[in-house]
Amino acid sequence: MPNPPSVAPLAGLLADLTTDIRRGVSCLVVCDKGWTLPVYANVRERLKAAGVKCGYLDGRPTEDTPNDAGIMVATIAQVRWAVRSEMEGVVFALPHLDVMTTSDGGWTNISREVIPLLYENATVQWLGFRDPSIPLLPVVEKLFGKVYVIEQPYHTTETDLPPTTPDQQADPAITSPPETDLTQPPDGTQNGAPSA
Repeated sequence: MPNPPSVAPLAGLLADLTTDIRRGVSCLVVCDKGWTLPVYANVRERLKAAGVKCGYLDGRPTEDTPNDAGIMVATIAQVRWAVRSEMEGVVFALPHLDVMTTSDGGWTNISREVIPLLYENATVQWLGFRDPSIPLLPVVEKLFGKVYVIEQPYHTTETDLPPTTPDQQADPAITSPPETDLTQPPDGTQNGAPSA
């Protein structure tokens, strides 16, 4: 099973990001999609130690959003709730911000709903994530006071597997289909008549 890479090399960036969030700045993290959860988890722990609460709006089903709603529809419901709730001092992470508000293809039904919500309540603080391969609409980018870029690609490391060498042969019993006589029908008949 693959092991996720460590966020330890990103410690300085994560400390600066946490400091800006504690100052009330909405921040955008541009990184390979795989970094989203490890970066969020690290920042959440740092903020928790400082008494700051975090919410992760990723579209997972809750009591308020049914399982069959779909991730984007459920995420919109979560963003709507975050914007209209009376919760103060909570940082809301948007792991799918790039997918919901990409500039590729122009304005989508999702972006038409999400973008007004992002601007509806100026007191809400956002922590957005964007993969470098997915451009955002400019109106979304300007929402964030600070942008952090993680250039290090996200690579998982494989667990220890036995080494293979070119001279090792594959087991023919596993890789080869059984020998069959394609001239005989599969039902045991010969030329349409049962075999004796």
